[in-house]
Amino acid sequence: ALVDTLPPHHRQACTHFLSWSWSYTLTQVREALRLWVEQTPGLRAEECFLYMCFFQNNQYRILRGSTAYCEPHVQSDTQSLGDIFQSNLRRIGKVIALLDDWDEPLYLTRI
Repeated sequence: ALVDTLPPHHRQACTHFLSWSWSYTLTQVREALRLWVEQTPGLRAEECFLYMCFFQNNQYRILRGSTAYCEPHVQSDTQSLGDIFQSNLRRIGKVIALLDDWDEPLYLTRI
């Protein structure tokens, strides 16, 4: 996973689960997170560690059947991908839903 390339001080226990859409641009994600940090009282960016599936999961490998990316007891298929997301969401306990537009967010049409 991409997160494994970061130095250890940038790989702490996740504090928030970031739910987003693959069609968002990097600029949209970066700007939304910047606004979230600025507008959330008491939030310190250096103490936030986001779980963002793009960096933690290799979904391609999971869906193609490589058990190297799953817990040993989990089958590698779409069900296990759902199990991985659910397990991480419950463990982390806080969700940020990234919306590109307030009135008609793409996020709400992705599933």
